[in-house]
Amino acid sequence: MTSGGCGDAPKRRGRPPAQSSEDTRDRVLRAARVCFGEAGYAQTSMADIAQVAGVTPRAIYHYVDSKAELFGQAAAAAYSRFFAEIADRVFHYEKARERLKGFIDVFRSLYQEDPSVVAFISLAVIEASRNPELEDFMPSHSWTMSPNEILVQQAMERGEMAEGIDPGGAVALLDVFGAGLTLVATADRGAAYLAMLDVIDRLIDGALFVD
Repeated sequence: MTSGGCGDAPKRRGRPPAQSSEDTRDRVLRAARVCFGEAGYAQTSMADIAQVAGVTPRAIYHYVDSKAELFGQAAAAAYSRFFAEIADRVFHYEKARERLKGFIDVFRSLYQEDPSVVAFISLAVIEASRNPELEDFMPSHSWTMSPNEILVQQAMERGEMAEGIDPGGAVALLDVFGAGLTLVATADRGAAYLAMLDVIDRLIDGALFVD
């Protein structure tokens, strides 16, 4: 029995002849993000995901061997997209303040394109901690330092951080801040989410409060 009701299911079933295998895979991965995000890993079935993707459950097994592998591929695709945006929008800036605004622009761009990508960044970690069978399928990272660690370290080296700021504390704050932005994206906030990002931009600029 399927849990049903995740997302809006299209009427067509199976892969449309005009669409490529890669298009279908992308659609399946997006459906997986939506369904896992709404119902959780344990409560989501392959049939649920197939319904939202507009394919048969058997078609999904053309791309993966199990639900756990599908979750891992959905996580890998979300993280790949997220870190590609960071590379494009954050580290081409020199100053830490501009880089922070670049991070906000990453969330803005991804949320406007596909909120399920933003929401899946933190959700994947949470679900993996709850479901041991996901451990072998979660994507590994090749970097030795996280983007937040790089930002803080380089800001310290350039003298951009105020005196007395602990680097570890600054990294932890950015980690919590980023996790919050992904978790908030799990709710259907629409324009309110984007308005929140605009307010954060003003906070970074020091223009949120008046004396």
